[in-house]
Amino acid sequence: MELRLLIIFILSAINVFSQGGTWTWISGDSATGPLTVFGIQGVPSVNNRPQAVYEPVEWKDRDGNFWIYGGIASIGSNYSDLWKFNPVTREWTWVKGSGMTNQSPVIGTIGIPGILNTPGTREWGSASWVDSAGYLWLFGGTQSFWNDLWKYDITTNEWTCMRGPTYGNYGVKGVPDVNNKPWGRTECASNWVDQQNNLWLFGGLGFNDSLGGSGYKNDIWKYSIGTNEWTWMNGTDSATSSGHYGTKGISDPLNAPSGRQTYCKWKQDQDNFWIMGGSNPYLNGSLNDVWRYNLPTNEWTWMDGSSTPGNQGNYQQYCVADSINFPSCRFEHRSSVTDACGKFWMFGGLPFSQPLNDLWVYDPSALRWKWLSGTNFSASAGSYGTLGISSPSNMPPSRCGAVAWWGNDNRFYLYGGSTMAGIGGPNYCKNDLWLYTPDTPCTAVCVQFLPVAGIQNSSQQICPGSCIYFTNLSSNATSYQWYFPGGNPSSSIDFQPLNICYQASGSYDVTLIASNANGSDTLTLQNYITVFPQPAPQSILQSGDTLFALAGASSYQWYFNSNIIPGATNYFYVATQSGNYNVVATDSNGCEVEAVINNVIAANSQLAVSSWQLAIFPNPVTETIDIRGLELNSSYEISIFNVVGEKVFSAVDCKLPIANCQLSSGLYYIEVNTNNKIFRSKFLKSTNPALLR
Repeated sequence: MELRLLIIFILSAINVFSQGGTWTWISGDSATGPLTVFGIQGVPSVNNRPQAVYEPVEWKDRDGNFWIYGGIASIGSNYSDLWKFNPVTREWTWVKGSGMTNQSPVIGTIGIPGILNTPGTREWGSASWVDSAGYLWLFGGTQSFWNDLWKYDITTNEWTCMRGPTYGNYGVKGVPDVNNKPWGRTECASNWVDQQNNLWLFGGLGFNDSLGGSGYKNDIWKYSIGTNEWTWMNGTDSATSSGHYGTKGISDPLNAPSGRQTYCKWKQDQDNFWIMGGSNPYLNGSLNDVWRYNLPTNEWTWMDGSSTPGNQGNYQQYCVADSINFPSCRFEHRSSVTDACGKFWMFGGLPFSQPLNDLWVYDPSALRWKWLSGTNFSASAGSYGTLGISSPSNMPPSRCGAVAWWGNDNRFYLYGGSTMAGIGGPNYCKNDLWLYTPDTPCTAVCVQFLPVAGIQNSSQQICPGSCIYFTNLSSNATSYQWYFPGGNPSSSIDFQPLNICYQASGSYDVTLIASNANGSDTLTLQNYITVFPQPAPQSILQSGDTLFALAGASSYQWYFNSNIIPGATNYFYVATQSGNYNVVATDSNGCEVEAVINNVIAANSQLAVSSWQLAIFPNPVTETIDIRGLELNSSYEISIFNVVGEKVFSAVDCKLPIANCQLSSGLYYIEVNTNNKIFRSKFLKSTNPALLR
């Protein structure tokens, strides 16, 4: 008898621990269709609880708080309230909204935040993102197939409509354009943020064209926050595409998932996005196929699962990872998250007519599923136990349209949904919040890697007005905050900031704060940026056909009508053609400054200067200038210019030679204008006897 009891006890213990963890009901009601407790807007309380809804929008902010927006309470009764849950205090806060159903959007001015702005009612699977700056983003949803894009600022409590609802436009695949835009759609919850802070969107049920026809999409889109532009990246522009599976595990540019309502989203690393399942009634039902999309190659790979709709999966015992172990087909399984180890979690959803309550984890490296908890049959009633008390017998009821988060405490959180397919009226929607704590023997504890900030450590020496980029060498980080004192812009949240410009000379620090869910690391490089002094200003003075830049630069380059003049590298240049000239002078630091002179008139009959045409004796000159080589008639003009083009002497019909040359020592240019012809030469004025030998 004692041995029999011992065997029963051992088998019970194995059954308890083999589930891979325990559930705890931590907030909300166990009954369906409960009353909402709004409390005071902006004030958290353990007594607050959101509306019982199906398919709300969800986010997790950078502080680890969970957010929901909107959702369906029953057919024709939909919400537009924003709620926040703090998993540490287990308190809900009604943050924004009227508490009323069926509210219309208030767009305000596109691109301008406003305290009264609101996306209005959102249901039927809007897309959502959290960017690297912590803004919450929302796209589409509602039964009307909207395609508006919204941003919410947690710090100001304001919504901004970034792109208003309009007809869609695919444009050219791979080419961003301000006129591009996905067609309005619902059931489109597969979305990701890449390391460049771009927002990505896949599939959904949406319009096919301006005629209003709808269908199941397999297009993938990228939205650039910096340029406010959409780019159609992959998939077709038609509805209900059958896709192309190719060979399992082999990437191919022809591969593409079939068009589908899509809910499940995972991110393996910076460059790989994953989906699982979804549904397309035109292709005979729901799926359990697993796909990976690689950003650098812009290619899909069918990784796992069946290419045939309606697959019922294979449920072995709990906590067994095996290649033949996999979940059944399903849709409305938005409750999918990625843990700190890069494993993929998924709960419930609809395989056929009634929802499930099975919990699975998938290892994308080994391509293995592990069944952790729940049943393999639909419409399980579950067991709530006692609020706040963990128990091996606790189990959430089956549901679809629920949302989930992976907490900073390395646990799985589940909220809301409907216990019946098709919502089934207000008596089937939930506002309960569950916590699942993994057991170590079944699911290994993830090491919480702290981020390490890193910047390419070679300092930068630049000229005023230069713009540079920064190379990010951080590890284990998911978001970044840069500070550039003296730069424009002075901060950035990009992975690798581009076009940071410095105008004023000096030495400047650069700071990078790299963060993930476990913490942050700050790196400041002092005097990392050296901006050289501003080069001496330049100007161009014209003397006849000769153009003079200011002397003293290290090098010069002249241009005519914006084209480089080969060999014109002195500080002066004789203009041989009429037009526009500019000179670029470079100082000893390699910094450039430019001067421009327009509408220069060059004399068409100018003669080349040669020793037999115009000669100066003596040269160097002491007091008397003797001009030889020309036969001057009675009408002529003599001008002398210094090196910056200033006229220091002029005479008309003077008697040669020119006596009493009262000039200071230096280089001069002499110009003789006779018979509408111009002759030039240069000479040195000096009183140094050594130069006269």
